[in-house]
Amino acid sequence: MVLPQRLEADTCAIPAGGPAACGTCRSASGRHERNARLGPLPDQGRLLAVRSKFMADGIVPEGIPLPILRSWERSSLHGLANGAPRRRETRLTETALKELRERNEELLVSAWGEIVTLCRETQPLGGVVVLTDPNGVVLVRLGDNTFSDEAERIGLCAGGDWSEQAMGTNAIGTALSERFALSVIGAEHFCNGNTDISCSAVPIIDPCGALAGIIDLSTSVTVAHDYSLPLLKRAASEIERRLFERRYGRCEQMHLHSNPRLLGSPGEGLLAFDSDRLVGANRTAVELIGLSWSAIGVMHFRQLFSVQHASVTRQASADECVVQSAQGSTFFARMQMPRKAQASAEPAQAIDREPKRPALAEPAGRDALPHVVLEALQAEGGPKLRKMKVGHLVYGANLMDETGEAILVVASGRYRCFASHEGKELTLFTMGPGDAVPLQPEMVVEVRKEGEAAVIPRTLFRRLTRDHPEFGMCILPAVEKMLNRSLTMVGEMAFRSVRYRLIRYLCEMAEHDGRQTSAGIVIDGAPHGDDLAMAIGAARQSVSTVLAELIRSGDIQRPAPRTFVIPDVESLKEELRVLR
Repeated sequence: MVLPQRLEADTCAIPAGGPAACGTCRSASGRHERNARLGPLPDQGRLLAVRSKFMADGIVPEGIPLPILRSWERSSLHGLANGAPRRRETRLTETALKELRERNEELLVSAWGEIVTLCRETQPLGGVVVLTDPNGVVLVRLGDNTFSDEAERIGLCAGGDWSEQAMGTNAIGTALSERFALSVIGAEHFCNGNTDISCSAVPIIDPCGALAGIIDLSTSVTVAHDYSLPLLKRAASEIERRLFERRYGRCEQMHLHSNPRLLGSPGEGLLAFDSDRLVGANRTAVELIGLSWSAIGVMHFRQLFSVQHASVTRQASADECVVQSAQGSTFFARMQMPRKAQASAEPAQAIDREPKRPALAEPAGRDALPHVVLEALQAEGGPKLRKMKVGHLVYGANLMDETGEAILVVASGRYRCFASHEGKELTLFTMGPGDAVPLQPEMVVEVRKEGEAAVIPRTLFRRLTRDHPEFGMCILPAVEKMLNRSLTMVGEMAFRSVRYRLIRYLCEMAEHDGRQTSAGIVIDGAPHGDDLAMAIGAARQSVSTVLAELIRSGDIQRPAPRTFVIPDVESLKEELRVLR
């Protein structure tokens, strides 16, 4: 039997809403991909019967997407017997797995933050998030401990091979073969040992168009995958962006989009140039301009756009400019100059300005706030404060360079610093204006209240402390304060009651974020539920019990889910002294 082969493009052969479904993927959605189903799960017994009949007589059944049928065919050709137990997997040894992870370090570092985020977003589903290398070998698995036991049983674990050759039809292996996003539900898996799970997978493409790996979500078959692919696609897009930034940080970059409002957003196109030769791109840019991945490393700026490279560099590095592609499409663009050019210019600038370096308005010592000193140094080319929006996450692992971790300096807003492992989070401390902390690889910072902050790479931080000792003098006590705060929280988790920790946290919020009214101190936008439990390192049920006791006693009021009113904060502080 000969089945229609997959299309190279993402668009179906027929328009959306056409009279018939796509001949390649049987979809009338206008997208050439295997979307997770909406609605009830398919009948697993029927699927098993359909698969057996298809493999026996070659008759193409109705309602089964052709990517799945093609994968069943390939699985049979790989020597996997239909309906028989899956081939026993060959898991990598610890040494081989370590070497594999080292070879894929760029992918792992770029993907880690998204893996943690996906685990948090999909926690109610009770599944696991999986990252593989380009051959389908699992690099890391993270997620629900209960389902992890099932994943371990079927070999979905670090070092396991989930290519079609090893495991037959499955989301990871089939996405590798088909090169597009898809879901494999229950009995659509070729091997009977895998029919109790459902999986969705999205390929990760590197900036040269090569397959970098697969990001996958696997759950029990009882869990619907209605919204798995959109979540995974967003994660894959962000991973691809980070791969681009890591690989081409020392190249000239063009950010572009046909909509000026999307410049600077996750949906913008990215191009990297070495002189005027195109050396890298992301998927969005390839689709916007209508490029082929084969153009990477071959085409030059003048072949892509109808304007001179030099003129665009002058205009777009200072502000946005409008460019026209060789095909006549119009884009809004912004150029980002290479770091090496900036770094090479720094020594000369430092020599020129050293004799006339302006003094700070006031001598900076241990009592000066780091962000105030930074603002004074901005006129001399120091790092700038940037807007930090609520919900934004800063991952320490993504900001490491060859010299060490970056430094976060907070000017305004509120931030939660936490560590994450196996899908669980531990709040280390909260940060506010004047705080600073080294961003360790395992640390994540979440913006809880909009503000401004500076992320300073370790190389630049060393230069700043060398050239401006006053900056180093004010950073040290700020970092010391964060360390003491973290040690205090760890100590309180070990030796203090949940009531003590909750009251202390409420008093801190009142001091930093509260506003005085006639009814007392009002705290708007306060955390609740899991967020409040994570903030003090306690179980949600325990926090809810203590919170209810405080409300009944009148120590606090809760007029709205995210609003607290503390009538007498001094009374709460007095209770802290008693509880000591």
